Amino acid sequence: MTIPKYLSDTYLEEFTAKITKVIEMDDSVAVYCDDTIFYPQGGGQPCDLGIIIIDGCTHRVHHTETTEDGIAHVLESHPSLLTCTGKPCIQRIDIQRRLFNAKSHTAGHLISHLFEELDSNLSPAKGHHYPDDAYIELIESERTNDTFSVALINEQIDTLVDKTPRPIQSIELDLAEVQSLRPLLSKFIPQSTKIRMIAIDGFTPVPCGGTHVSSTSELKGLRVTRIKRKKDRIKVSYLID
Repeated sequence: MTIPKYLSDTYLEEFTAKITKVIEMDDSVAVYCDDTIFYPQGGGQPCDLGIIIIDGCTHRVHHTETTEDGIAHVLESHPSLLTCTGKPCIQRIDIQRRLFNAKSHTAGHLISHLFEELDSNLSPAKGHHYPDDAYIELIESERTNDTFSVALINEQIDTLVDKTPRPIQSIELDLAEVQSLRPLLSKFIPQSTKIRMIAIDGFTPVPCGGTHVSSTSELKGLRVTRIKRKKDRIKVSYLID
């Protein structure tokens, strides 16, 4: 199985790996490696794009996804790719796309935390961190607050971005700890021994397999644009420049 290097370093732009398998598809080829810096689409976050260089030839990665064989780098079909198993390759991601997606994902977590602080009955339920359509959804255990102020949330965001930024890190916790901290979310994550959590300093960590920036200071231009209630869920739309 592929080792996901993106989990340990959001900012790693280039890496050399070994090709372990190649699967031919219709007009594409799925290339698998022992390690990868390419984030596969999922978890509410778009995949990484970029290039893979094999034997000096550059191949564009136009999609990355997780399959039963590992993380597939989908390239345009080329005869030379069918015989490259075992060869080294240089992986290079579109770093601007990566960082924008990481910021958008982190922004969703930060906004969720701010709502949880305003109402302890709220818990994160869903995140969609795509450009031009970013939002989070929170679910409430009981209804205690009918209105939330966009202006107030944005004021708190400004404080955590510009005035008193918070460090962000990924940590590993035991499943029992996650179940205690996040009882609702713990039901929907792989029941493994160790769970990757994203921790924004001062807030309760959240289980997550996405890429994130290292400080809230990197979220300049973040704005909540709309707050909408639907039954027991609150949808918060946002954008980041």
